[in-house]
Amino acid sequence: APPLPPILPPTSSHPHPHSSPILPRPSSMPSLQTRARIRPALLIFVAHFSVAALAHNLDASTASFLITGESRDTVVVRLPQQKAKCTFEYVAGQPVTQKKTSEEKTSVRVEDVLQRLSGQCARGQSGYWTYEVCLGGTIRQFHGADSYMLGRFHSVAGKILKYDNGLPCEPPVNPQERKVDVSLACSHALGIQLISEPSTCVYTMTLTTPEVCSDPSFPKLMNPTGNAGGPAPDDGHEDWILQIRDSGDDEIVCSAFSTELKLAGSRLSFGSFSLKMENESTSKLRIKSGRGRRMGRVPLGASEMSLGRDSVTHGQDFSGKMAFVELTGDLGGGGSSEAAEKENSGSWF
Repeated sequence: APPLPPILPPTSSHPHPHSSPILPRPSSMPSLQTRARIRPALLIFVAHFSVAALAHNLDASTASFLITGESRDTVVVRLPQQKAKCTFEYVAGQPVTQKKTSEEKTSVRVEDVLQRLSGQCARGQSGYWTYEVCLGGTIRQFHGADSYMLGRFHSVAGKILKYDNGLPCEPPVNPQERKVDVSLACSHALGIQLISEPSTCVYTMTLTTPEVCSDPSFPKLMNPTGNAGGPAPDDGHEDWILQIRDSGDDEIVCSAFSTELKLAGSRLSFGSFSLKMENESTSKLRIKSGRGRRMGRVPLGASEMSLGRDSVTHGQDFSGKMAFVELTGDLGGGGSSEAAEKENSGSWF
């Protein structure tokens, strides 16, 4: 009988920013000397702070790395066939330089907070029930299969978010619709606290967010107890991926992104970042566009990022919060350098 063909190990596809792969964090890590001895070509390590990050190249085009609360690093990946290179450089754990002095306070409009957080949801628990508030959406109360819609967003009244038109309370005895007043307070993460029902089917609760911390007129609740059903407490560390890929037609995409989903928001803060795409051959490289997001797929504004001829960096209004940044380039070149520079300016999405 002819010999059986060899059994080959299954191939794995590269992580993609939209699939958000979750890479397990190693429980134990060999010493730096051991790692350098085993895989010297795949180890990228730049130590500037007392705590630094290690980058592990999954292959030439993809690297995973851990960003800690106090670290800085430079991570590089390549597309050997196209001779393209992508470099991500960052500083984490340092405050973003502000134009104002620390003594100055900033007034915060609830309408602006609502716009920035629109679509994000937070959870909190009070006794038997869990509550979920979605900014600009609905509020629900649930436990297991039991779920009640308490209200839909209606308006802003002063510093209160008004939700009304909830499910009727106790029809037909008490047909009034449920409604909720949501106040805002300063905290390091998005969450819900101080849930109460002062009268039948009328609720109040406090949404905590770092968005209002610059305005002293909002109360501070720095020890949130809610966020039931959400992720584990944030330790300020995140696993990230740096990837460069060929999307066809001479188009190269370079992206750096967190693999972790933190519904309550991330404590990790960037002091600065730079994502750079370079061509190591004689072909021309033209940057076509760039984009970035915070946790919850909230886009970074144009003033929070600065797009140059070969890179995207933090902008003058960068808040320090980021979960994804991407550059798209064209290896075909095309057009004069003046035309390329003109097209690069402000080309974000």
